Amino acid sequence: MRPERLERIVLTHCHRDHVGAAAEPATRWGERVLAHRLDAPVVRGERPVPEPVLLDREIPLYEQGLTAPEAPPTPVDVALEDGDAPGFGDGAYVIHAPGHTPGSIAVRLPRHEVLFTGDCVAAVGPVMPGVFDVDRAQAVAAFHRLAALEPSVACFGHGGPLTRDTARTLAQAAEAMPA
Repeated sequence: MRPERLERIVLTHCHRDHVGAAAEPATRWGERVLAHRLDAPVVRGERPVPEPVLLDREIPLYEQGLTAPEAPPTPVDVALEDGDAPGFGDGAYVIHAPGHTPGSIAVRLPRHEVLFTGDCVAAVGPVMPGVFDVDRAQAVAAFHRLAALEPSVACFGHGGPLTRDTARTLAQAAEAMPA
């Protein structure tokens, strides 16, 4: 894929590892940047990245990885809401899934049975909610909501995609955590 053929950059949340490089192609080739309205001010550099409530196991990871400089401000062309159709994927729509950040989103392509979870779900080891959540209860609720969609394929912000037994794997992970 040639970068100049891209039309949209969908940011699933405002953390620098997902936003950091979006400004450059958007400026160079004119792609439209889309982000949830609650995270858009952070992406634009108008507000700081919300601080996570860290679990004990997350503290070493956080100190190693998220203390780097902020991502450069990136213009947001479209502020998304739950249910919005971003105009690709044969009917893709946005699912607001707060908890990781206030404006975390997933994108579902129902015709293809594909779910892009951003960091609402991670697959670096067992399938679980992402780390560094600002609201753990919301993150768990978002995980349950996404698992209930029963996708055939799930793509994560961290970890390889699930392409077999996806719905069952997500349901089992959701059952193993409190609602």
